[in-house]
Formats: sequence, structure tokens, C-alpha cells
Amino acid sequence: MLRTMTTDLIERGLDAASLRQQALSSNVANVNTPGYKRVDVSFARVLGDTLGSTTRLATTRRRHMQGAESRATPQVTRDSSSVRLDGNNVDVESEMVAVAQNSIYYAALARQLSDRFLRLRLAITEGRK
Repeated sequence: MLRTMTTDLIERGLDAASLRQQALSSNVANVNTPGYKRVDVSFARVLGDTLGSTTRLATTRRRHMQGAESRATPQVTRDSSSVRLDGNNVDVESEMVAVAQNSIYYAALARQLSDRFLRLRLAITEGRK
């Protein structure tokens, strides 16, 4: 299958959004757990840092297409600050906002990937069904 850097980045973004959803769900589930520290997943910053440092793929012939490989991976972080007396730092309202934002982000990436495959299918079939 032809993999482009854009497709690879969209797939990594989907994986990161899925991982972030798990982290946010864990935060909401532990809102009343004493001493629990919220976790989050950062991908946008990591992605921005690595976009300029992609690895060129090797080619065996001069006329081969050049490709690139991204090494962007999501980073799970734990917030060590304490907001409440019991040591827990989860604010359920903020977590629910983050869940909604993450869901929109995931849906947008899934739509982009679907559109890319649709364009490929149309190019292969020349628009015929």
C-alpha cells in the first residue's frame, strides 16, 4: 500500500487522540480518588518538533519517489500539582471539555483519512464505480 507522510501523520494523530481519550477517561473515573494526579497526552507539540526532523527513506533507483518517515510519538504526562486538600488535581468540568475537544479532533482526522482514501479510489478507477 502506498503510504505517504501525510497519511502516516494522520494515523499517528488518530492513535494519539485515542490514547488521550483513555487518559481523559481515567481522569474522570478517578475524580474522587485521593492523591490521584491527572494525566494527559501531548501530541501537537511533539508533532511540531518532529516535522522538521523527518527521516528520508532510502531509494535503490534514481527515479524512485522520495518519501519521508515521521517519528512523532505521543507523550503521556502526569500533572504533579495539587488543587484539593486530598491531593487530587482533577477538575471534572475541564476534563469533560477536553473530552469534547478530543472527540472533535479525532472525528476531523478520521474524515481527512477517509477523504484521502476516497480520492485515491477515484484516481484508480478514474471516477467510475
